Amino acid sequence: MIRAMEYKDIDAIRKIDKLCFKDDFSRRTEGIEGYIESSDNSSIVYEIDGKVVGFNFIHIWGSFGWFGPFGVDPKYQSQGIGKTMIKHTIKILKEEYKVSTIGLNTMPESQYNVGFYMSLGFTPHKLSLKLQKQLDFKEKFAGNSDYEVEEVNISDESEYINIKNDLKNLSCNILNDFDLTSELYMIKYKNFGTAFKLKVNTKVEGILICYTKFIREFDLKCIQIKVAAIDKNLDYKKAIDSMIDACTKYAEKIGYNSISIDCNTYNEEICNYLISQHKFKIQKTQVMMLMGGDNPFINDKIHLLTRLAG
Repeated sequence: MIRAMEYKDIDAIRKIDKLCFKDDFSRRTEGIEGYIESSDNSSIVYEIDGKVVGFNFIHIWGSFGWFGPFGVDPKYQSQGIGKTMIKHTIKILKEEYKVSTIGLNTMPESQYNVGFYMSLGFTPHKLSLKLQKQLDFKEKFAGNSDYEVEEVNISDESEYINIKNDLKNLSCNILNDFDLTSELYMIKYKNFGTAFKLKVNTKVEGILICYTKFIREFDLKCIQIKVAAIDKNLDYKKAIDSMIDACTKYAEKIGYNSISIDCNTYNEEICNYLISQHKFKIQKTQVMMLMGGDNPFINDKIHLLTRLAG
């Protein structure tokens, strides 16, 4: 039986997830709570005789939906549970949330995963790169003086409302009815990090959402740029320089020693610039798969740096 995910399911989800991904560290309870809450309680579990044996996290960005991670207890795999959950997820996103497109990231080296999703109607697209760099605070890389990057006091309600509106405005330039504001939820209500605004002549032209703790329970002192949205009218090199400079200063302030960012290879020039100029290295590759005609990484107005993976 498939039903809506509830808080009482968290312990079971943590155990299944750890088994499925063969990870030494469990997902944080508050991270799972945030996933449940930030997407209108749409995530699901699969239950047999009162026992949770599978789960899928659903994420809603307005007219665009994506899902993951999802997992099935290894004892119950090869019984069609995973396929049933994905089909139900597609139905929820299309019928209840009226999304135009559904996306996910998966491992490109897994023929099984890619074939599985293709059999359900998804098409593989370009790679998503997880990039990371160790920080050398002796090496200063100054941002551009015309581009001001400032941290947002997310605990201040008026500042939170302002950045939410700014992010909504940037989102609408990506796709019709696209909305990234749910990505602010984890830093506002689950204490996962902070956010920055990129301003040019006092106008907000970009936003960074940064995690200062990982979704899993390990302590790596890395600032994760979860989402970056930058107006394409800007010089992207100057914008990237200013944003990385601000994150580097913030990392030094809080005692962190690295930065990571996800860059889809639709933004090929930005990926190359981060690697060549800012010395980021590729840590992981995933392939993006889509069902539907809209692609948020292909638009005329906004550079979007993020990944469809939780």
